[in-house]
Amino acid sequence: MNEAISLLLYIGVAILAARIFGEIFERLKLSAILGELFAGIMFGGPLFSILGLSNINDLFMDRASLRSFSQIGIILLLFIVGMEINVKSLLKTGKRSITISITEVSLALIGGFLTAFIFLERDVRFAIFFGTLFTATSIGVTVRSLSDLKKLGSEEGQTLLSIAVLDDFLALILVLILASALFNTEEGNIALIILKDLGFLAIFILVVVVLLPKFLNWMEYRFNIFTRSRTNNFTLGIVFGLISLLAYFAEQLHFSGAVMAFLLGIAIQQDRIIVGEVKGTITKFGEGVFIPLFFFSVGSNFQIDLTQLGSANYVFPWGIWLVIPFAILSKGIGAFLGSKLTGFSSKSALRIATGITPRAEILLVIAGIGLENEIFDENIFTVVILLVFVTVLLTPLMLQLVFKEKESKEEDGEDTKSDKVQEDTKSDKVQEDTKSDKVQEDTKSDKVQEDTKSDKVQEDTKSDKVQEDTKSDKVQEDTKSDKVQEDTKSDKT
Repeated sequence: MNEAISLLLYIGVAILAARIFGEIFERLKLSAILGELFAGIMFGGPLFSILGLSNINDLFMDRASLRSFSQIGIILLLFIVGMEINVKSLLKTGKRSITISITEVSLALIGGFLTAFIFLERDVRFAIFFGTLFTATSIGVTVRSLSDLKKLGSEEGQTLLSIAVLDDFLALILVLILASALFNTEEGNIALIILKDLGFLAIFILVVVVLLPKFLNWMEYRFNIFTRSRTNNFTLGIVFGLISLLAYFAEQLHFSGAVMAFLLGIAIQQDRIIVGEVKGTITKFGEGVFIPLFFFSVGSNFQIDLTQLGSANYVFPWGIWLVIPFAILSKGIGAFLGSKLTGFSSKSALRIATGITPRAEILLVIAGIGLENEIFDENIFTVVILLVFVTVLLTPLMLQLVFKEKESKEEDGEDTKSDKVQEDTKSDKVQEDTKSDKVQEDTKSDKVQEDTKSDKVQEDTKSDKVQEDTKSDKVQEDTKSDKVQEDTKSDKT
């Protein structure tokens, strides 16, 4: 069968399986990424090799071809993440989030280095780059878990959001610098090679972050190439072409093309014209097709042959199983210490340390970069996938436990407060009853006083009336006497 036709078969099976299993896992309130990884394990070949149904080199799915095509998914994923990260908001999150993030990323990097150097018995260069696997956090899983618990708006929830974004940003920058500095195949003085690579990296970042956006703005200002384009989806084609070229030239200079796409996304996020034209379409196309395809491809690289576990010829380094607990502990301890240093209580620090446990998107991107550049082997890649499964499944349960303790204590506090309110209400009622009785007694006393006063007024009125009657009789007598005198005077006359 023609290779191109075969690739269509692989892509069709991969996309359908990834989307269906992603939907199933979402409905089970799990991350869709787990469903897409599980689809890759089931239909990408590992399931057949695990069950011993097929030779490990002769799988149903051509993993090499699928991996090459799925690299578009990494590039689009990081470009979308770059457009959504607001650097200004990150700088405004305060010293707390920045301090916690730097502390736990540093300890995670050290933990990863020691794990690889001591237990995996690898060289220093590998151990340093391996440490970057411990640094990333899955913001999607964290947000989903906090939202289900209705704690996204809490102080710990808002701090976790800022930390998760900062962690991913720092992890990608570390990968970009370390991959080019540590694994350059050029011969010569290592220090000079590293300095030269860092110089090229600085120039490349300057072009991507500063010059390219300014050039696009000038083209729009001078020729209106985006707002008045004569062809359909012109802006989308230009941006996708630029992303592809940047990724290509970055890889040629031994930099990560995916991380350069991430930086380009950050650089153009303030350009409303370009972002308005391309963000929605690229997000839909990326999340609908290429990103699930990438996670399916990651799952297809899961390699544990259960039929060979008892065989003397099967080699799987025992130290590699320490990766999962060390990855969780090193990052958790760093987050706890950073939280305590910034003034959080021990319980809040524990909640923050629990919230940064999950790994998913960025971890798999870093592992994919390492595998593509032949830094990591399939054993490392397999444990990375297991780390994703373990942390994504455990995080919601652990968050529920640490926040449930808080809720329980809050409820006890509310009950105590309610009892106190009832007692206060009862006391107030007794006081009101006592006051009411006093008021009634005062009212009765006032009534008696009013009655007494009324009787006195009536007596006074009666006395006045008697006086008036007496006065009236006297007036009448005086009038009569005057009349008699007038009659006498008249008779005399």
